[in-house]
Amino acid sequence: MQEIIIDQRFQGPSQSANGGYITGLLAEKVNGPAEVTLKAPPPLGHAMQISETADGFALMDGEQTVATVRSVAPMDLAIPPLPAAAAIAEATKHYPGHHNSPIPFCFVCGTNRQEGDALRVFAGPVKGADMAASPWIPHASFADDTGMIADRYVLAALDCPGAWAWYGQTGDHMLLGRMHCEALKKVAPGEACTVTAWPISRDGRKVYAGSAVHNGAGELAAFGFATWITVAEVK
Repeated sequence: MQEIIIDQRFQGPSQSANGGYITGLLAEKVNGPAEVTLKAPPPLGHAMQISETADGFALMDGEQTVATVRSVAPMDLAIPPLPAAAAIAEATKHYPGHHNSPIPFCFVCGTNRQEGDALRVFAGPVKGADMAASPWIPHASFADDTGMIADRYVLAALDCPGAWAWYGQTGDHMLLGRMHCEALKKVAPGEACTVTAWPISRDGRKVYAGSAVHNGAGELAAFGFATWITVAEVK
């Protein structure tokens, strides 16, 4: 059993950790494609435990299961082609969170965060396409001991863009419920990456989205298929 404390730096909503960061953190516990399920808001600043289960690992807060991860088969997800560089640059200018974000200090998409302290992925609508996109230049502070960006941060970058791809279409806020995620290629600090996301379908309160990170050469570095839960309010 491993003890872990999630620092305030990795917040999503003000009271809990960012779901994408938790997804990336737990996905590192298994080899290959992972399915992470969030069962409760991950608390910040106090000790939790990561314990082995019959089919993977669980993040526990005492007796409460906060999140689980298990190894899964690769997913055949249709990844839309990258928009043109000019369209990506224009899309991020129209990121809704610049003016109307319920989570301005979010580790992934918060505008009130500084370079090197958070990911700052600002995915806005791509003109003429049903998708959102953002340039992303990962900071060296997120590198692992190989000098490349740690997978947990590349996978975390898949998170919030999926919700912003649905912006204005659900009538509610959204919280990450589950993500199938796959890290395919390493990304270097300072590399000019792109994060894209697109809505897929909706089933009641559940909303489904895909997201992807492409590296500086335009190659697919990671992708995710997320289940989001619509909620009336994010605190």
